[in-house]
Amino acid sequence: MNENDLEAKTIQTYDATAGQWAKSHAIVNDWAWAAKELHRLLPAGKILEIGCGGGRDAAELLGLGYEYVGTDASREMVRTARAEVPAADIRQCNIYDLRTLDTKFDGFWACAVLLHIPKSRIDEALSALSATLNPGAIGMISIKDGDKEDFEVRDTDEAHEERLFVYWRKDEFLDALERHGFELLDYAYKPLSERTKWHIFFLKHA
Repeated sequence: MNENDLEAKTIQTYDATAGQWAKSHAIVNDWAWAAKELHRLLPAGKILEIGCGGGRDAAELLGLGYEYVGTDASREMVRTARAEVPAADIRQCNIYDLRTLDTKFDGFWACAVLLHIPKSRIDEALSALSATLNPGAIGMISIKDGDKEDFEVRDTDEAHEERLFVYWRKDEFLDALERHGFELLDYAYKPLSERTKWHIFFLKHA
């Protein structure tokens, strides 16, 4: 399979597992602290979420008072998020197509979503994000630590999953961010397991 196929398979997995995925990830919001840190850096404004999933972070960001627009490439995730957070403006949109929103944002939130973007397309994705932002926009991106691209196929109690995971070293990802005008404001590293070690970047766009 080529990279487009791997991305398409990943989206298909989220389409097939949207309800269960949203339920399992909404029990505890492990990212609420990051939303509060973003709010410290950006107390108000219009914020874009890339990869809204089941709407967990949409509820958090709306609760902080932001004017919110959420996007997800998965049709079923969008449907789930709209049902879970009716007050949120949720749209089906791939990160590469963010320009079609025809809106500029003061902030952005990309929690555990760019880890599904092949390294060969990260510049395309960051360019699309950059094009949606007002000067000085503030945002958060989280990715997993490592140096490989892994198409993971596994069966859980709930579902069959086929997803692309892309891992980055901190400096390597910072280089990509800097190419697109993002400045590091704050950073956290949160290792949870051998497979999951989070790089968390709080950023300002030029």
